[in-house]
Amino acid sequence: MKSGKYILFALLALLSVRLSFAQIETDSSFSLLINNSFSYTHAQDIHINKWLSKYGYQTIPRVPCSYNFELSAIPSGSRLLYDIQLSTITDVRNLSTFNITAGLYDAIIKTPSFLFYGGANVGFHSEIITINGNIPPEYRQLADNHTSLALRRIGFAIDPGLKAMWLPIRIGNVQIGAYGGLSYALALNSGWKLGYYNNNHGKYSRFRPLGKPADQLKVSEHGFSVTMGLSIRIKVL
Repeated sequence: MKSGKYILFALLALLSVRLSFAQIETDSSFSLLINNSFSYTHAQDIHINKWLSKYGYQTIPRVPCSYNFELSAIPSGSRLLYDIQLSTITDVRNLSTFNITAGLYDAIIKTPSFLFYGGANVGFHSEIITINGNIPPEYRQLADNHTSLALRRIGFAIDPGLKAMWLPIRIGNVQIGAYGGLSYALALNSGWKLGYYNNNHGKYSRFRPLGKPADQLKVSEHGFSVTMGLSIRIKVL
């Protein structure tokens, strides 16, 4: 954890300083960026994984894969990039995750075909684990007659880092290319809550909490995240 704090401090220090050697070209156009990508994050809650393994559920990989959709805007003549990102983990059957964050980035390198930014995203983080198999006796007492049980936690997500877009293909006002990023992801989670969903003719209601299980811990996750994908830039004005 201590090394993570040093890394986060270094990233924030880097992003707070405008680099004197940055290549910034004047661009009078207003641009939209659409990035579709997959990210691999080296962060794990060891306690919940032991619990999942004990009761016969699929554990969360050491480096889970997430799908990300980003919509970004670069104002006319600006070196700033405004970002909205949605993401979810894709490789665990009984785990549903949802992250929604907004970010602000400053240009380090900005040329017609290459964009390199530093900044951070902050927002909301949610995880739901469906537990429709073996469960502890304590859970059965809380659950009563509910069958669609789940564990849920929410939290605050912070993701400082760097992102780059190389856009060599141009078709009119549209550019297409590769997208990549490196960040240090932090999920400041709440404690797990046990709850259920009502199944009304195939439509599930919102999560209804039953209580906080005594065998679950409040654990925050942190680790490096590497992102790769496709980027599309549209010059609107």
